[in-house]
Amino acid sequence: MRKLLIPVVLILVGIFFSSVYVIEEGTRGVVLRFNKIIGLSNSGLHFKIPGMDSIKVIDAKIQTINSSEQRFFNVQKKELIVDYFVQWKIVDFNRYYETVAGGNNVEDLLLARLNGRLRAEIGKLSNKDIINDSNADTKSRNSLMIKVKDALNGTSQETIDNVPIDKLVADTKKDPESNKTSLRAFGVEVIDVRIKKINFPPAVSGSIYEMMRSERGVIARDKRFEGVRKAEEERAKATLKATKILSEAERQSRTIRGEGDANAAKLYADAFGKDMEFFSFIRSLKAYEQSFLGNDVMVISPDSEFFRYMKLKSNK
Repeated sequence: MRKLLIPVVLILVGIFFSSVYVIEEGTRGVVLRFNKIIGLSNSGLHFKIPGMDSIKVIDAKIQTINSSEQRFFNVQKKELIVDYFVQWKIVDFNRYYETVAGGNNVEDLLLARLNGRLRAEIGKLSNKDIINDSNADTKSRNSLMIKVKDALNGTSQETIDNVPIDKLVADTKKDPESNKTSLRAFGVEVIDVRIKKINFPPAVSGSIYEMMRSERGVIARDKRFEGVRKAEEERAKATLKATKILSEAERQSRTIRGEGDANAAKLYADAFGKDMEFFSFIRSLKAYEQSFLGNDVMVISPDSEFFRYMKLKSNK
């Protein structure tokens, strides 16, 4: 009995280990039964039917492809050397496995589509547009990368389950610039497309940079002329404002002086009206003070009214 127990235990242990499999974190397992997909396993411990089921482990992390330098032509038919990278991930593991199981390389399909879309989009832009990295401008390097990513993923999720993989692969290789086939048809999605560097061939880079310097020189001159014009306008405005301020100040000063003279005249008139004799006396004293300055000679009769306040009255 003991002799039979040990083989039975070993057989059970072998069956257990052959029916258990582990999917590590960051991967997924495609479960095949007689080479037909029956399910998908997430990370963790799982069981399968020995002899019937097999597991294909697929990397589920975001992956990066760095391309070699590619040559494209812009709208001006100028050659550009572009260095870029693309990040992608698997979103449909069953569809992805069907693609690679047919002997196709998804990375090659992705790069073919990516190069085709870059060729189409760069062919619409000028050198200035490609250098411009603004997000707001529809013609810029950043806008180009967004358009390429959207074109690769497709504007909408199409029903592609009934389309044979071989036909989709053939269409992609035949026309890589087309938007008809989304990369989601192969179970993958592009996360990001980034242009690392854009260079001009040495034969044309000098003339292009010289043209750019000339354009910037024209823009700089226009800006300087605009600054001079605005400065003259500001000076004219300041001069006009200063003239208005001075005119207003002169008007107010004359008004105040006039009011002061009027008040003084009124005070003199009021004082003269109250005591005419005293007012005449004060006016005569002022006249004496102004008349006897310097060495001037004045001949006046002693009986003149001018000396009325200088005469002594007799005590008769």
